[in-house]
Amino acid sequence: MKSKFTFMRKTAVFLWVLLFVTAGAQEERPGQPIKGVIVKGGKNPGGNLLVSVGGGGLFPGNTYGQESHVGNGFNGNINLYVPVFTWNGSAANYTSLGLNGGAGFFGMKKEYKPEGPFYNIAGQSSPSSFKAEIGNGSRQNGFIGEVGLQSNFSFNKFTISPIVNAAYISSKESQFTAVQTSSINGQTRSFETSKRIVSKTDGLGVIPKLRLSYFPGRIGFFVEGSYLAGPDIKSSTTIFKPNGAPNSEGFYSIDQIMAGKYETVDTKNRFNALGLNVGIVFSILSKKEYNYPKNPEITDEPQSKTNSNCICLDSPTASVQFPNTGGPSINPGGTLTIPYNPANSSKFLRVEASPHPYNSLNTGIWSSIITIFTNGSPSTVSSGGNPYTHNTGQNSSGRLIPFSSLNVGTNTICVNVKCPSSGTTCSIGCFTVIVEGPQASSSGTVTATPVCCTKFIVAPGNPHKEVLTGQVSFKMAGTVVNAKLKIVSAGGNIAYENFVQNGFTGCYTMPVDISVVSTANLPVPSSTVNSLPVYKYSNKFACKELGPKLPVKILPGIKFP
Repeated sequence: MKSKFTFMRKTAVFLWVLLFVTAGAQEERPGQPIKGVIVKGGKNPGGNLLVSVGGGGLFPGNTYGQESHVGNGFNGNINLYVPVFTWNGSAANYTSLGLNGGAGFFGMKKEYKPEGPFYNIAGQSSPSSFKAEIGNGSRQNGFIGEVGLQSNFSFNKFTISPIVNAAYISSKESQFTAVQTSSINGQTRSFETSKRIVSKTDGLGVIPKLRLSYFPGRIGFFVEGSYLAGPDIKSSTTIFKPNGAPNSEGFYSIDQIMAGKYETVDTKNRFNALGLNVGIVFSILSKKEYNYPKNPEITDEPQSKTNSNCICLDSPTASVQFPNTGGPSINPGGTLTIPYNPANSSKFLRVEASPHPYNSLNTGIWSSIITIFTNGSPSTVSSGGNPYTHNTGQNSSGRLIPFSSLNVGTNTICVNVKCPSSGTTCSIGCFTVIVEGPQASSSGTVTATPVCCTKFIVAPGNPHKEVLTGQVSFKMAGTVVNAKLKIVSAGGNIAYENFVQNGFTGCYTMPVDISVVSTANLPVPSSTVNSLPVYKYSNKFACKELGPKLPVKILPGIKFP
């Protein structure tokens, strides 16, 4: 049993880690709202009132399982989650804190393998038999009632739920008996050599859980790991002992057996078990998540009205996505940066808009007219033109803006809606789209003139210059755009020099390779150094030390051999 529990404990740890990794694995749009009910922001179902039903395996702790003689079993439960506090990170990401309560049952298989004692009796005609008897059924059954706190972290269609519940745990009494049967002088006698009674348990405990739920719609699925830590379980063990000691051969007489006594030892063990469950969860909208139209007549008979009851209200849904399939999406007020890519010219920016349901309840006079603006002017919009009539009720409508119509730099895209019945106009929202242009290409034509490196020495009575042996610098001339010099000197040492017109590089040991690279240290094939793609300076040029202490006057300048 110990190996089984160790394996399940490792499995549980792996499962809990897997839950955290999986939670952010997908980027999906939340489910469409139910017709006639507007969910604020298209909230993830994981933030609503939740009813869950599940079941799975129950694996007792090593000590508790051995002392109580129980093995792996099953459990089932039903839970209710009531959100109390909610926080909206976005339409797809949602956090809530609330109360969790529920009830469940469990049953663990009874396992009893008595280890003795076993007694040899004088006069037995054959070896005694030994068997175990288990009372009150083959399973240790129980009931769990729980209540506590639950927090939900919803990411798109996934919801992670840490749960901590206080629990009331109850289980029935169990009995385990070891019976020895012996044939003595032709008579069969049976007697109990040991008896274990696990008392009825009623007490408080704690159950921490970690649940991962997936909501393809209002009905979802979950997998859950839990740990049950309950009250102490009292056990009473009674052992039979014959009267006196056995003979030299280890046999007791029948009189010693008949005069034997029972000794009882009481013990306590903490109820603990690991649970792994799966199940179904139902998301139920609470009243504060409903947003019924104030005038139900508009909803029921949209075409029968000819007055100006159609109004313009905010709190719509809208988004911008690039490219129109598979790309990142932003909501009103957000910023979308599109990196430079020549292939973007053939792509489209998708604008999806849905006005307040009061504005677009159906077709006809209650339909809304939506106009998309790019940098203050009506956008060039494919698929339906601009403006366009939105007549799909609460469902959003998408339009495509050619990428070629956007400016390099910052673009502002706004969506306005007009109610034709009343003439009222309001803004759904604006988005910022930043289009990055191509980086300026690096180029340059460089002339690098070698110059011997010198140092000026001030010695008492004899200031002079000394030429550093083998050290050479280069005077830079020419033009370089968004580039710099890469200098590889003797030994493969690499240095980068910013281009300074008529400036000098550092001192390097020859031989020296010079090339032009970009500001990111990448090669620039189109640039040249001394009319060559790569400038490798000849060893024919050399700088010699002119002596340790030569007067300054005999050094008219930099000497070239």
